[in-house]
Amino acid sequence: MNIFFLILGLVTSEASYSLVKIPISYGIKQITCEQAFKNNTKWVVNPNYQEGNGELWGYYKHKNKVVFMHYCQGKDD
Repeated sequence: MNIFFLILGLVTSEASYSLVKIPISYGIKQITCEQAFKNNTKWVVNPNYQEGNGELWGYYKHKNKVVFMHYCQGKDD
């Protein structure tokens, strides 16, 4: 059994964030960092988006917090 970590940057308020370290284990079946990211987050369409209003049309969330970055550590690094 192999393991690597998915690190997510989560927006916690307008001016702060937190980093979450999620262990990802895998065996014979290989898993990529992108697959781990998509398995641990959910895509949400922004209901406030309108063309030209400067907002993103959607974003990923993890435990009801917006994800602003991700990377993996310990797998081929």
